[in-house]
Amino acid sequence: MALTDFATAKNLDFFEKIKQEENFVGNLYELDYTQAKVLLNDYDKNNVKGVPLGCFLIAIYSNVLRAGQMEGILLRVVGTAEIPQTKQIAETLTNAHIDRKENRKEILEPDTITKYFYQFSGLLCRVLGTFYMEQDKLVFGTDIENFLGAHHYRVYKPQKTELSVIVNENTKDSDYLRQKIGKLRYASSQSYDKEGDYAPDVYLRVEDVVARRSAFFGMTRMGKSNTIKIVVMAIEKLNQERNESQIGQIIFDVNGEYTFANQQDNTCIYDKLKDTNKVRRFSLSLSKTQGYEDVQAIRYDFYNDKTLEESFGLFCDEVALLKSSDYIRAFKAVDMFDREGDDEEVKRHKQRKRAIYKCILHRAKFLHGQNYQVKFTRFTRQSNKTLTSNEPKYHEGVSLEVACLYFEGLDQLDTKYEKDKDFEALLKVLQATNVSGYKALMDLRHLHSTQGSEDYKQEIDSALRAGQVVLVDLSSASTEVQEKYITRLCAHIFARSMEKFTNDKAPEFIQMYFEEAHNIFPKDDKDLKNIYNRLAKEGAKLNIGISYSTQEVSSIAPSILKNTQNWFISHLNNKDELKVLEKYYDFSDFSQSIIKNNDVGFARVKTYSNNFIIPVQIDKFKDKD
Repeated sequence: MALTDFATAKNLDFFEKIKQEENFVGNLYELDYTQAKVLLNDYDKNNVKGVPLGCFLIAIYSNVLRAGQMEGILLRVVGTAEIPQTKQIAETLTNAHIDRKENRKEILEPDTITKYFYQFSGLLCRVLGTFYMEQDKLVFGTDIENFLGAHHYRVYKPQKTELSVIVNENTKDSDYLRQKIGKLRYASSQSYDKEGDYAPDVYLRVEDVVARRSAFFGMTRMGKSNTIKIVVMAIEKLNQERNESQIGQIIFDVNGEYTFANQQDNTCIYDKLKDTNKVRRFSLSLSKTQGYEDVQAIRYDFYNDKTLEESFGLFCDEVALLKSSDYIRAFKAVDMFDREGDDEEVKRHKQRKRAIYKCILHRAKFLHGQNYQVKFTRFTRQSNKTLTSNEPKYHEGVSLEVACLYFEGLDQLDTKYEKDKDFEALLKVLQATNVSGYKALMDLRHLHSTQGSEDYKQEIDSALRAGQVVLVDLSSASTEVQEKYITRLCAHIFARSMEKFTNDKAPEFIQMYFEEAHNIFPKDDKDLKNIYNRLAKEGAKLNIGISYSTQEVSSIAPSILKNTQNWFISHLNNKDELKVLEKYYDFSDFSQSIIKNNDVGFARVKTYSNNFIIPVQIDKFKDKD
């Protein structure tokens, strides 16, 4: 049984405060280890201002096994229950309406005794656990150890102060920061608590999110991004209070709403943190990198030798989406990067291949510096043709235009490269004889920028390990391009952390945030070595936490869902999605409200340290300090 210790003096009279007559709801008439049934009437319902679906109730009793100490079974209302008189009440009521000969449109006014009989009904409740005192401390266990006859229990509706203990005290620890995220909310209708006298504030234990997995599910515009922004700022507040190493955060911003101010919030994460010198902005958009001095480009410079292999990999992935012909497949398979063990002749061959590749980029109108040059050794000819004295010294460096003229003028039959078909593949694309060749690659120029970082991954990784917030704006890219950049970044960060871990060094704490995760995460468990599956399963030991949001629970691989500890669920409109959700914790208790209630920011929240799901109206990000 999981135990939570509520070690505050104010909780010593917890049961006495709840056990007030004005809080009385009804009596139990059935109880077992998992559920309870409550008999109540209209008078008591109205007296406590309603008992909505999902409402917390406490069944208080005296436990003789603990010397008569009071205990309370925490209940959650999950539906209605029939009482033995249900059929009799229905039969009596229908007969009364049928027997009336006149004034059938008027409200039925039965006699006092019959009216009292009519007002009784039953509630079905889930047993969430037991509150009890131990050594003058309030303790909560997530089950019941024993149950007595139903007549021993009286059921009460706790009010604001005690509700705050129920929903928050098991998230409170003197060593950890709590962040207010909203207010307790049971229903879309809130007419009985307009003044806010009943619903307490709900807090998030920020350490619950750090190095763990968090899911944000709900339809578009239901408040997922709003909640993530609150979590990001909560972790930054935790950073301010930590004496130890800072927690780095990276947001893969596919819509640009975290990196740049938007009309919805009138602010953004960057605006909140720009005065702290702890936030960095990167973008794929050239207009933004040119329009804002602090925004760094995350595009590759495709001519940069330090990142040439990386950019070629990205280039080939994108080429595959455009063309699938044999010569393109051969082009993608070209081996032109030096490897350990290569001899000098092999290195010269690969240098020549890289020169041809850069000529292809030049012909495809990928921009480069004005004085950019390439070096390579000329092909050996089959014939004994003599060279003219004024032929360029290619091994010392020539312009790309000169290099292009050389490779385009080659007589393939007169050139010795038969043993290496890579040259044929490269020259076919460059010379574009009887094929579209380099012309087919012109549409990929958006991947390249002369402003591209030498290796943006290393720069971002270093910023994260220094505890900074990194905002990666990908809003100008297609979903395919977004996925490529995000995957490469995640793989790089994961590899760096794993390297530290295997060398017996503690990796830095890093939080990753993924919007529109269905475009990025796997949908099944066919490839458990996928970087996102590895982040879900191995991220905790590497101090890496992931937070992901999407509209459909079913769009995320089961292996990731099974490793998710924090759940924030807003409105879903599909019963198939609810079936998937109901596999986790006790979300089945909320299926009806999740599919019916579409209020923005109304979420059902299960966190790592909290023992049960809490329905919360999440605060608005723009209202936060």
